Amino acid sequence: MMAGRDATQGEGAAEAIRGSGGRATFVKTDVTDDDQVAALAQRAADNQGVIDVWFNNAGIEGGIAELAGLDDRTVRELLDTNIKGVYSGMRYAAGHMRNGGLIINTASFVGTAKPVPLAVAYGGTKAAVVSMTRAAALELAGKGIDVVAISPWVVDTPLVDGLTGGQGPQARAAFAAAFAPSAKLTPPEQIAGVVAGLAGRAVSYHSGDVLLIDAGPSVTPMQGAS
Repeated sequence: MMAGRDATQGEGAAEAIRGSGGRATFVKTDVTDDDQVAALAQRAADNQGVIDVWFNNAGIEGGIAELAGLDDRTVRELLDTNIKGVYSGMRYAAGHMRNGGLIINTASFVGTAKPVPLAVAYGGTKAAVVSMTRAAALELAGKGIDVVAISPWVVDTPLVDGLTGGQGPQARAAFAAAFAPSAKLTPPEQIAGVVAGLAGRAVSYHSGDVLLIDAGPSVTPMQGAS
Protein backbone atom coordinates (compact mmCIF):
# COMPACT_ATOMS: atom_id res chain seq x y z
CA MET A 1 0.00 0.00 0.00
CA MET A 2 1.40 3.39 -0.98
CA ALA A 3 0.23 6.94 -0.38
CA GLY A 4 0.92 10.44 -1.60
CA ARG A 5 -0.69 13.66 -2.75
CA ASP A 6 -0.24 13.03 -6.48
CA ALA A 7 -2.94 10.57 -7.51
CA THR A 8 -1.71 10.36 -11.10
CA GLN A 9 1.79 9.26 -10.13
CA GLY A 10 0.54 7.06 -7.33
CA GLU A 11 -2.00 5.19 -9.41
CA GLY A 12 0.57 4.83 -12.18
CA ALA A 13 3.08 3.26 -9.80
CA ALA A 14 0.48 0.90 -8.38
CA GLU A 15 -0.58 -0.16 -11.88
CA ALA A 16 3.05 -0.83 -12.84
CA ILE A 17 3.46 -3.10 -9.80
CA ARG A 18 0.26 -4.97 -10.57
CA GLY A 19 1.31 -5.27 -14.20
CA SER A 20 4.50 -7.06 -13.15
CA GLY A 21 2.58 -9.57 -11.04
CA GLY A 22 2.66 -7.80 -7.68
CA ARG A 23 -0.10 -6.44 -5.48
CA ALA A 24 -0.45 -2.71 -4.87
CA THR A 25 -3.00 -0.19 -3.70
CA PHE A 26 -2.64 3.59 -3.84
CA VAL A 27 -4.40 5.83 -1.32
CA LYS A 28 -4.34 9.57 -1.94
CA THR A 29 -3.08 11.09 1.32
CA ASP A 30 -1.75 14.43 2.51
CA VAL A 31 0.47 13.71 5.54
CA THR A 32 -0.08 17.24 6.87
CA ASP A 33 -3.69 16.19 7.57
CA ASP A 34 -3.71 14.08 10.73
CA ASP A 35 -7.10 12.55 9.95
CA GLN A 36 -5.94 11.38 6.52
CA VAL A 37 -2.90 9.66 8.03
CA ALA A 38 -5.10 7.97 10.63
CA ALA A 39 -7.43 6.76 7.87
CA LEU A 40 -4.48 5.46 5.84
CA ALA A 41 -3.18 3.43 8.79
CA GLN A 42 -6.64 2.06 9.48
CA ARG A 43 -7.09 1.04 5.84
CA ALA A 44 -3.68 -0.64 5.78
CA ALA A 45 -4.52 -2.57 8.94
CA ASP A 46 -7.96 -3.54 7.63
CA ASN A 47 -6.35 -4.78 4.41
CA GLN A 48 -3.95 -7.20 6.11
CA GLY A 49 -5.14 -7.39 9.72
CA VAL A 50 -1.94 -5.81 11.01
CA ILE A 51 0.78 -3.36 9.90
CA ASP A 52 4.20 -5.02 9.75
CA VAL A 53 6.27 -2.19 8.24
CA TRP A 54 5.50 1.53 7.92
CA PHE A 55 7.75 3.83 5.88
CA ASN A 56 7.49 7.58 6.54
CA ASN A 57 9.07 8.94 3.36
CA ALA A 58 7.01 12.05 2.53
CA GLY A 59 9.05 15.26 2.61
CA ILE A 60 9.67 18.63 0.98
CA GLU A 61 12.84 20.72 0.79
CA GLY A 62 11.26 24.18 0.97
CA GLY A 63 13.90 25.80 -1.22
CA ILE A 64 17.26 27.42 -0.57
CA ALA A 65 17.20 30.73 1.24
CA GLU A 66 18.83 32.75 3.97
CA LEU A 67 17.14 32.89 7.38
CA ALA A 68 15.11 35.92 6.36
CA GLY A 69 14.37 34.54 2.91
CA LEU A 70 11.64 31.97 3.62
CA ASP A 71 8.11 33.19 4.11
CA ASP A 72 6.03 31.91 7.01
CA ARG A 73 3.84 29.73 4.80
CA THR A 74 6.85 27.84 3.45
CA VAL A 75 8.26 27.29 6.93
CA ARG A 76 4.91 25.99 8.18
CA GLU A 77 4.64 23.61 5.22
CA LEU A 78 8.11 22.28 6.04
CA LEU A 79 7.20 21.73 9.68
CA ASP A 80 3.82 20.17 8.92
CA THR A 81 5.15 17.80 6.25
CA ASN A 82 8.59 16.82 7.53
CA ILE A 83 7.90 16.76 11.27
CA LYS A 84 4.18 16.44 11.93
CA GLY A 85 3.72 14.05 9.01
CA VAL A 86 6.33 11.68 10.45
CA TYR A 87 4.88 12.05 13.95
CA SER A 88 1.37 11.23 12.71
CA GLY A 89 2.65 8.24 10.76
CA MET A 90 4.42 6.78 13.76
CA ARG A 91 1.57 7.32 16.19
CA TYR A 92 -1.10 5.73 13.99
CA ALA A 93 1.02 2.93 12.53
CA ALA A 94 2.22 1.82 15.97
CA GLY A 95 -1.36 1.40 17.10
CA HIS A 96 -1.87 -1.31 14.47
CA MET A 97 1.44 -3.13 15.01
CA ARG A 98 2.27 -6.23 16.99
CA ASN A 99 5.57 -7.48 18.35
CA GLY A 100 8.10 -7.39 15.50
CA GLY A 101 6.70 -4.30 13.79
CA LEU A 102 9.07 -1.82 12.16
CA ILE A 103 8.77 1.91 11.47
CA ILE A 104 11.27 3.50 9.06
CA ASN A 105 11.62 7.29 8.90
CA THR A 106 13.45 9.30 6.24
CA ALA A 107 15.81 11.92 7.64
CA SER A 108 18.75 13.47 5.74
CA PHE A 109 22.41 14.27 6.15
CA VAL A 110 21.28 17.91 6.14
CA GLY A 111 20.97 19.13 9.70
CA THR A 112 22.11 15.82 11.15
CA ALA A 113 25.50 14.63 9.87
CA LYS A 114 26.49 17.92 8.26
CA PRO A 115 25.01 21.44 8.27
CA VAL A 116 24.17 23.02 4.93
CA PRO A 117 24.11 26.83 4.68
CA LEU A 118 20.84 28.25 3.35
CA ALA A 119 18.92 25.11 4.39
CA VAL A 120 18.36 25.98 8.05
CA ALA A 121 14.63 25.21 8.12
CA TYR A 122 14.91 21.98 6.12
CA GLY A 123 17.86 20.82 8.23
CA GLY A 124 15.94 21.58 11.39
CA THR A 125 13.06 19.36 10.32
CA LYS A 126 15.41 16.47 9.55
CA ALA A 127 17.18 16.84 12.89
CA ALA A 128 13.73 16.56 14.45
CA VAL A 129 13.12 13.29 12.57
CA VAL A 130 16.30 11.85 14.08
CA SER A 131 15.27 12.93 17.57
CA MET A 132 11.75 11.54 17.18
CA THR A 133 13.10 8.26 15.83
CA ARG A 134 15.36 7.72 18.82
CA ALA A 135 12.71 8.71 21.35
CA ALA A 136 10.02 6.57 19.72
CA ALA A 137 12.41 3.60 19.64
CA LEU A 138 12.71 3.82 23.42
CA GLU A 139 8.97 4.27 23.95
CA LEU A 140 7.91 1.41 21.67
CA ALA A 141 10.61 -1.07 22.73
CA GLY A 142 8.29 -2.55 25.35
CA LYS A 143 5.78 -3.39 22.61
CA GLY A 144 8.40 -5.08 20.44
CA ILE A 145 8.23 -2.36 17.79
CA ASP A 146 11.48 -1.12 16.24
CA VAL A 147 11.99 2.41 14.90
CA VAL A 148 14.91 3.36 12.65
CA ALA A 149 15.76 6.24 10.34
CA ILE A 150 17.59 6.39 7.06
CA SER A 151 19.69 9.48 6.45
CA PRO A 152 20.68 9.64 2.79
CA TRP A 153 23.51 11.82 1.57
CA VAL A 154 22.87 13.43 -1.84
CA VAL A 155 20.28 11.40 -3.74
CA ASP A 156 19.74 11.95 -7.44
CA THR A 157 16.09 13.07 -7.25
CA PRO A 158 14.17 16.26 -8.03
CA LEU A 159 14.53 17.29 -4.37
CA VAL A 160 18.19 18.06 -5.08
CA ASP A 161 17.05 20.46 -7.78
CA GLY A 162 15.32 22.44 -5.03
CA LEU A 163 18.49 22.51 -2.96
CA THR A 164 20.56 23.67 -5.95
CA GLY A 165 18.14 26.23 -7.33
CA GLY A 166 17.16 24.08 -10.33
CA GLN A 167 20.44 24.79 -12.09
CA GLY A 168 20.73 21.36 -13.70
CA PRO A 169 22.89 18.21 -13.61
CA GLN A 170 26.21 20.01 -13.16
CA ALA A 171 24.90 21.88 -10.12
CA ARG A 172 23.58 18.62 -8.61
CA ALA A 173 26.93 16.91 -9.19
CA ALA A 174 28.80 19.84 -7.64
CA PHE A 175 26.48 19.74 -4.60
CA ALA A 176 27.25 16.05 -4.13
CA ALA A 177 30.97 16.66 -4.52
CA ALA A 178 30.84 19.33 -1.83
CA PHE A 179 28.91 17.36 0.79
CA ALA A 180 28.80 13.58 0.24
CA PRO A 181 31.75 11.48 1.51
CA SER A 182 31.77 9.67 -1.84
CA ALA A 183 31.48 13.01 -3.69
CA LYS A 184 28.82 11.32 -5.81
CA LEU A 185 25.06 11.39 -6.28
CA THR A 186 23.40 8.32 -4.76
CA PRO A 187 20.94 6.49 -7.07
CA PRO A 188 17.41 6.40 -5.61
CA GLU A 189 17.31 2.66 -6.30
CA GLN A 190 20.07 2.25 -3.73
CA ILE A 191 17.96 3.93 -1.07
CA ALA A 192 15.01 1.71 -2.00
CA GLY A 193 17.23 -1.34 -1.67
CA VAL A 194 18.27 -0.40 1.85
CA VAL A 195 14.64 0.21 2.87
CA ALA A 196 13.58 -3.13 1.39
CA GLY A 197 16.49 -4.77 3.19
CA LEU A 198 15.42 -3.23 6.49
CA ALA A 199 11.83 -4.34 5.94
CA GLY A 200 12.96 -7.89 5.19
CA ARG A 201 15.55 -7.85 8.01
CA ALA A 202 18.33 -8.38 5.47
CA VAL A 203 20.01 -5.12 6.56
CA SER A 204 21.16 -5.29 10.17
CA TYR A 205 20.20 -2.51 12.58
CA HIS A 206 19.43 -1.71 16.20
CA SER A 207 16.20 0.07 17.04
CA GLY A 208 16.92 3.79 17.24
CA ASP A 209 19.69 3.64 14.63
CA VAL A 210 20.07 6.36 12.03
CA LEU A 211 21.66 4.88 8.91
CA LEU A 212 23.70 7.17 6.67
CA ILE A 213 23.43 5.98 3.06
CA ASP A 214 25.97 7.08 0.47
CA ALA A 215 26.92 6.12 -3.06
CA GLY A 216 29.50 3.37 -3.04
CA PRO A 217 27.33 1.79 -1.72
CA SER A 218 27.81 2.30 1.99
CA VAL A 219 25.46 2.20 4.99
CA THR A 220 26.91 3.59 8.21
CA PRO A 221 25.13 4.08 11.56
CA MET A 222 25.30 7.74 12.54
CA GLN A 223 27.01 8.32 15.86
CA GLY A 224 24.93 9.62 18.74
CA ALA A 225 22.92 8.60 21.75
CA SER A 226 20.02 6.30 20.97
